[in-house]
Amino acid sequence: MTARAIAIAACSLCLWSETLPIRSYTIADGLPSDQIDGITNDSRGFVWFYTPEGLARFDGFRITRFGRDQGLPSRVVQAFLETRSGEYLIGTARGLCKFKSGTGTNQFETFLPGTKPEENSITALYQSPSGTVFVGTWDGLFEITDGPVFKRRKLPDPPAGWKGVLVSDIVEDKCGKLWLASIFGIYVIGRDGDVQWLARRGSIKSEVVNALLKTKDGRLWAGGRAGLLLLDDGCEAGHAPAVLRIDLEEAGQDVRALAEGTDGVIWIATGNGIFRRPPGGASQLLSRAQGLTDRSIFSLAIDKSGNLWAGTEGAGAMKIQPDGLHTFREQDGLRSDRVFSVLGDRAGRTVAVTGTEDQTRWSLNVLDGGKFRALQAPKVFVDQRTWGDNRILIQGRSGEWWAATSKGLCRYGRGAAESLANRAPAACYFADRDVFQIFEDSKGGIWASAQSPEGDRLMRWDPEKNAIVTFEEFPRRPSLVKSFAEDRQGNIWMGLWSPGNLYRYDGRNFVKFTAAAGLPPGTVFALLVDASGRLWIGAEGGLGMVENPAAKVLSVRRYLQPEGLSSEVVRALVDDEQGNIYAGTAAGVDRLDPKTGYIRHFSTADGLARGQIHSAFRDGGGNLWFATAQGLSRLTPALAGRLPHPAVVITAVEAGGMPFPVSPHGNLTISDIELEPSHDQLQVEFVAFAGEPENNVRYAYKLAGSDQDWSPLRRDHLVNYAALGAGKYRLLVKAVNSDGLESAVPAEVDFTVLPPFWRRWWFEASTLAVLAGIVYLLHSYRVAQMVNLERMRTLIATDLHDDIGSGLSQIAILSEVARARASSGDRMPMESLERVGALARQLVDSMSDIVWSIRSEPDSFDSLISRMREFAIDLLVSQGIGFELRAPGVGEHVKLSLQARRQLFLLFKECVHNAARHSGCSKVTTTLLIEDKEILLAVGDNGKGLRADEKPPGCAGGNGIPGMRQRAESIGGSIRFDSPPGQGCTVSIRAPASHNAFTKA
Repeated sequence: MTARAIAIAACSLCLWSETLPIRSYTIADGLPSDQIDGITNDSRGFVWFYTPEGLARFDGFRITRFGRDQGLPSRVVQAFLETRSGEYLIGTARGLCKFKSGTGTNQFETFLPGTKPEENSITALYQSPSGTVFVGTWDGLFEITDGPVFKRRKLPDPPAGWKGVLVSDIVEDKCGKLWLASIFGIYVIGRDGDVQWLARRGSIKSEVVNALLKTKDGRLWAGGRAGLLLLDDGCEAGHAPAVLRIDLEEAGQDVRALAEGTDGVIWIATGNGIFRRPPGGASQLLSRAQGLTDRSIFSLAIDKSGNLWAGTEGAGAMKIQPDGLHTFREQDGLRSDRVFSVLGDRAGRTVAVTGTEDQTRWSLNVLDGGKFRALQAPKVFVDQRTWGDNRILIQGRSGEWWAATSKGLCRYGRGAAESLANRAPAACYFADRDVFQIFEDSKGGIWASAQSPEGDRLMRWDPEKNAIVTFEEFPRRPSLVKSFAEDRQGNIWMGLWSPGNLYRYDGRNFVKFTAAAGLPPGTVFALLVDASGRLWIGAEGGLGMVENPAAKVLSVRRYLQPEGLSSEVVRALVDDEQGNIYAGTAAGVDRLDPKTGYIRHFSTADGLARGQIHSAFRDGGGNLWFATAQGLSRLTPALAGRLPHPAVVITAVEAGGMPFPVSPHGNLTISDIELEPSHDQLQVEFVAFAGEPENNVRYAYKLAGSDQDWSPLRRDHLVNYAALGAGKYRLLVKAVNSDGLESAVPAEVDFTVLPPFWRRWWFEASTLAVLAGIVYLLHSYRVAQMVNLERMRTLIATDLHDDIGSGLSQIAILSEVARARASSGDRMPMESLERVGALARQLVDSMSDIVWSIRSEPDSFDSLISRMREFAIDLLVSQGIGFELRAPGVGEHVKLSLQARRQLFLLFKECVHNAARHSGCSKVTTTLLIEDKEILLAVGDNGKGLRADEKPPGCAGGNGIPGMRQRAESIGGSIRFDSPPGQGCTVSIRAPASHNAFTKA
C-alpha cells in the first residue's frame, strides 16, 4: 500500500457518521451544465451558478438560464461578482459583462479589458473594501476605474513558455495588500505596488493555487495542489507575507475551493469530497457515504440561511444543510434502516430498535460516539416479535428492562443496553398474550396492552406488589390500547386502536371519551402531556389538544390541514424544551407553537428520513429523534430556531403575452405597465427568500381595485389575471413561512388596463369636438338658410314692389286715362285698355315666376329646364323666332338651391327678352352644361349682333347688363358677352358647382 493510500485511509476515519440533508440540482432541473465551476450567493438570496455552458440563477423554486441567446459574448462563464451598489458583473471567456435592463437577446453589456484574447478571458472578480473592482484574467490583473477604464497592474513575468499569469482568485488582507492565487503560486501586491511571489522556492511544494479565503477573524487561507495553506499576512509583525502551515497535504488533497460557514467552520472542496474544518478541531470528510452526489468538488458557497452549496465536476450542484435534520442509516452503524422504535436508556444514550427485512427479528442499536453500534437483541424479544411499534422496549426507573413480545411481557435485569445482548429474560408474564404497547408511570408501574384468546387485555406491573395486576373491568373487545400518557394529577390516559376512543383512569375508575366529545376520530396513535400539563392527542383524524385533562367535560381544540398540518394522520408526538409540539406523520414532521398556533413543516427537503414516522423521542441533550422505515433522523431544535420574515420579490412579468423587463435580482416594485384592451392578460411570477425549503413557503395575493381580501394561502409561485376591465390596478403579493411570519413588505405590481380606443380621453375629446363641429355646422347651415330665406323674402318683396307695384301703378294710371277719355266723350279708349291688358299679362308672368322660384319641391335642373323651355316657347314662337335648348344629362348630379334656381332663370329670361326685342333674330339657342366643376348657361341668337361702337343693352344707363352681372355674381359666377360682327350675340354665364348655391347629389 502506498503512503498516499495509507493517508487517505487514515483520513477516512474522520468521516461524518450520519447522512446530511442534501438536495441535488442537475441539467434535469434546469442547469445549463452538470459541471459547476463556481457558485455565488448574492445579498438578496439568489444562488448563481457559472458553468462551461452559461450562467444560471436559482431563486429557491426555479432555475433561470443565461447564455449567448440572452447576450453573453461566450457560453463559458468563469467568474461572478455582486458589487456593493448591487450590480452584477460576469466574467466570461470573451469579456466582462454586466446586466442591463432588457429582455431577449439584449440583457448584457460587454467590456474588454485588453486587446488580446488572454486578457479578455476573465477568471476572477473581486471588490476591495474601498470599492475598487479587480479583474483577474488568463494574462494578468486589471483594475477598473471610472468609465469603465481598465488599468493593468504590473506583475512579474511568467515562467518561460507561458504567455501570462493566470489569476484564479483575489483577496485583500486587513492591512490593504492584495493577494492573488495563480498557477505559479501566490502574488502579494503591497500598497506601494511592490510585488512579492510565494512559490515553490518558499514553503509551497506545489505552485498551483486555486482559491483564497479571508475568514471573519482576518486570517488568510489558500487552497491548491499542496493542500490547505494557512498564510501569514505579516500585518501585525511587520514582516513579509509567508506560509504558516499546510493541512491535508499528506492525504494528497487538491483543494479547489474554500468557504466559511456562519459558525466559523471552514469548508474545503477537494477531489475526494468536502472537508469540514471546525475552529480548533480536526477536519472531517464528507464523501459519497454521507450523500454527496460526486466526490470531485469544484466550487463552494454559503447562502444567507447557512446552507452549504457545492458544485461538482459532473453531477450538478448540491445544497447541504449542515445544521438541519441528520439521518442515520445502515452505513452509520444501524443494523437496518427499518427503525420501529427509538428510546433512551438510564445513561442518557439513544437506543434504536430495528427490524429485519422479513420482519421476524429485532435488533438493538446504541449511539456511541456519533455512530450507532448494532447489538444482538435479548432472547424472546429478538425472535418472538410483537406486531406493535413505538413503545415496545423501555428501561424503567429501577434500571430493569421491559419488552413487549408475542410471548407476554418480559422483564430483564438491570444494566446498560449492551447487557441485553442475547440475554435471557428474568421472567415473562402471560405468555399467552401478545403484548402490543408498554408504558411506565410516575410510580414505576409498567403498563401493557395485549391481545389474547379472551380478547384485548390491559395489565400493569405493580412494583410494590412485585406482581402483574390485570383490569377485568376494562372492556375486552375491541379495546386494544395503542398509546399511553400520564397527566399531572396522576391520571393514566389510554388511546385505543379501534374504534379510537380515549380512556382516563384515576386509580379507581375508567372514564370513556369518544369523538362526540370533540376528540379527533379514528385510532389514537400517540398521547403526550407537555410541560404545561396539556394533553395532546395524535389520531387518525388529526391533532387534538386538551387544556385541562382533569376536567369532567373535556374541551378539545383540533388542528387539521387547514390549520397547517401536512397530514391529518398523526402517528407520533414529542415536545422540545421550548414547549413546541412535534407531530410525526407520513408527510413529515410538523412543529406547532401552542402560543401562536403557527406550524412549521420538516420534510425530506430538510433531511428527514423518508417514510412514515413510527416513533419520536427527546434525548437528554434536547435532540429530537424520529424513526421511520428508511432511517433514523435527529433534529436539534436550537439549530432549527425561529425563521426570519420572508422577503418576497417579483421575478418575471408577462404583460399582454410579452415579457416585461425585470431586474435579474428581482423587483420589490414594478410599475408603468399598460395593457391594451385586446391584450389584457397579466402573468406575474414571484418567489420568497425565507430561510427554509421553498415547499414550506406559502403565498397570498390581492388585486387592489378588484379584490377586497387576500387570497387563501397557496404554494403557487404564479398568478394570472385576464379579461380585467379598464382601470388602474395594484397587485400585492406576500409570503408566509412555516412559522407564520409574513413578508414585512409585500411585492407590488402597478398596471393599467387601457380602455378601448373609443373610451379613451383623446377619442372622447375628438368625438366631442366633432359633435360640436356638426352642431355648429348644422346651426350655421340653419342660420345660412334662414339668412338666404330672409334674402329671398327681401328679394321677392323688392320684385313685388318693383314689378307688381310698378305694373299696378301703370294699370291705375291707364285706367284713369281710359275713364277720363270715356267721360270726355272720346270714343277711342282702346289703346289705354290694351296697354292695361298687356301690363296685366306681364304681372301674371312675374307672379308666376316668383311662385315658381320659391317652390321647394323641385330642386334639380329638371324643373329649371322645363321652366326655361316653357318661357322661351311662349315668348319666341309667337313672334316667329325658333328656339332650341340643349341640356345633355345636366340634371343628374347637381341640385339647385332656391336662390340659384331663381337667378339662373332670371338671367335666362333677360337674355331671351333682349334677343326677342333687339336682335332681329330668327332663332335663339340655349345650352346648359356642367363642365368640370362649373355650370355653363349660354344663350345665343343669329341676329344682327352688336356693333363695335354700340354698347350692350342696358349699358347706356339702364339696369339690364349691371343687373345681370350682379345676379351672376350672387351665385359666385361671371357673365360674358360675345358678338362677332354679323354673327349674332352670345351671353355666357359660368358659376362654380362647388359654390354653396349648388350641391352635389
